[in-house]
Amino acid sequence: MDSLDLFQRLAVSLLPLVLALTVREIARGRVALLLGDNTGKQYDRISLNPLKRVDPIGTLLLPGVFIALSQAGLGGLLIGWPKFVPISERNFRDPRSGAIKVAAAGLGANFLMALAWAFVFKFTYGASEGVGLGVHLMAQLGISFNLSFLVLNLLPLPPFDVGRMLLVTLPPKPAQQLESIQPYTFPIILLLAFVGVLGAIMTPLISLMLGLISMIVTLV
Repeated sequence: MDSLDLFQRLAVSLLPLVLALTVREIARGRVALLLGDNTGKQYDRISLNPLKRVDPIGTLLLPGVFIALSQAGLGGLLIGWPKFVPISERNFRDPRSGAIKVAAAGLGANFLMALAWAFVFKFTYGASEGVGLGVHLMAQLGISFNLSFLVLNLLPLPPFDVGRMLLVTLPPKPAQQLESIQPYTFPIILLLAFVGVLGAIMTPLISLMLGLISMIVTLV
């Protein structure tokens, strides 16, 4: 990976990045639909078309910047987000349990994709050129992207998975206080990232998840 120039790194990053951001949102939207909320379907955000979920800043600009920083040796953490599938938990038959299930769907999708990429990484290990090497590098990035997004969505801030779950499961007053933070979530995340606090929080959790995936892949 270190031998790739910036253009090559961006090229092999595209597919795993799009899948990491798209599949998780489809999973969330499908589970919400099964639980009685069709808001995502009404906005046509549950389709397989990744363009439906491209956010100019969260999907294109920021990941590109962080990939470029990684290329320059200035950090390996990736931050990004898609256009989230709109979900109205009030439409669930049981809003609290529904919110937990939707959050679990998003987190689980990223974990399963990281695991799938880990198997691809294992079976293409040793490839030194051509398509095999390209797929191997994609797999490495697929693991990294999915674990980064999984851990990012563990943060207790809406609209991330755990944050949205808390809006429904907390008592009314703390839920309202948490919701008041939502307009400032992404500026807060960016600030924490650039001062190094976010990396200090996320890196140990990513390492823990990576260790779990390594153990599973080794056992199979």
